[in-house]
Amino acid sequence: MYYSVLLSALYMYKTSKIVFSPRVRKSPYFDSTMKYGADAFSVYNHMYMPISFKGTLEDYNNLVNGVQLWDVACERQVEIKGPDAESLSQFLTPRDIKKCSKGQAMYAPFLDFRGGFINDPVMLKIDEDHYWFSLADGDSLLWAQGIAAGYNYDVEITEPDVSPLQVQGPNSTKLMSEVFGDWVNELGFYKFRELTYEGIPMVIARMGYSRERCYEIFLRDHSKGDELWEMLWQAGQDLNISAGTPNIILRLEAGILSYLADMDRTNNPYEVGLDWTVDLDQRDDFIGKEALREIHLRGPAKKLIGAEIQGKPITVFNDEHWPVLIDNKKVGSMHALVYSPRLNKNIGYIIVDVAHARSGSEIIISSPEQELTATVVDLPWFERA
Repeated sequence: MYYSVLLSALYMYKTSKIVFSPRVRKSPYFDSTMKYGADAFSVYNHMYMPISFKGTLEDYNNLVNGVQLWDVACERQVEIKGPDAESLSQFLTPRDIKKCSKGQAMYAPFLDFRGGFINDPVMLKIDEDHYWFSLADGDSLLWAQGIAAGYNYDVEITEPDVSPLQVQGPNSTKLMSEVFGDWVNELGFYKFRELTYEGIPMVIARMGYSRERCYEIFLRDHSKGDELWEMLWQAGQDLNISAGTPNIILRLEAGILSYLADMDRTNNPYEVGLDWTVDLDQRDDFIGKEALREIHLRGPAKKLIGAEIQGKPITVFNDEHWPVLIDNKKVGSMHALVYSPRLNKNIGYIIVDVAHARSGSEIIISSPEQELTATVVDLPWFERA
């Protein structure tokens, strides 16, 4: 297989070539990302997703010192409407969605009947009988449609014409308020507003995939993507605006998880620090409730926790899970690893047997090139801004 290496200061990526074709969807911001320098893509929810502009380190530095636009249109929506929309939405997640008001969002994982993760979307309550679930990677539209059909819910489930664009960084509020008005300054965390601006229909939410100040614009007209991007880009010229992508350094610093990278169907919320999403006391049933009740009573067998890795800055991202060893015995796996410039240390996520998930424990991470000495630490390194 042909491999190319992209190098930006410390970071190298092992990638294969990607060829654009009609088989994979383009986001409404695709042309804008190409115009402003996207140099690497992945495929996420059957859509091209830019993963690098100037390289991970420079993209990181640009973000923490200015404002960035992220094309995350690949976060496709599952839209649930109809008389049973609330009942089905509740059945799909262990969160108690009755606590979520119209105009509010809620992190609401989808679980299978054993309590394993199907997806970890954010739910937006558009109306009393109208919900969006903003997805991580995975065909959860089919999951929701299958559950609805199997349990005879009276709902309509579709993928709407909705494409998120994130505005990230310390200057994000300045940019958003300059374009959309001062009301943005008062928008609460995980709250959103529906509006039409300059003929562009959208939902603006105060949330995003980093610890930085951030917003998410849910564009409701695919044809307006480049127009929206350019409007924000021009308004941000005095705010150190740049194009970027979800950044692994920022993600790990903040203790944010990535579905399929950090957890999947073999993991449950109790293992990865998401037990707060499970409401076993609510009256309503949900998928996986009995399995999670058993796990809650006996305790999880594994736990996701942080690790600080000794040595020089890591220069290659892991593209598979590396074994975690204690006394030459495998006790878990390393799921993500990166060098943090702000911390001046290598940091990562590991999932290990619960007996070894103790802050201060010494472990060995077995990479393909060498064994790395590390110390177990609690998450996160930084709180959300």
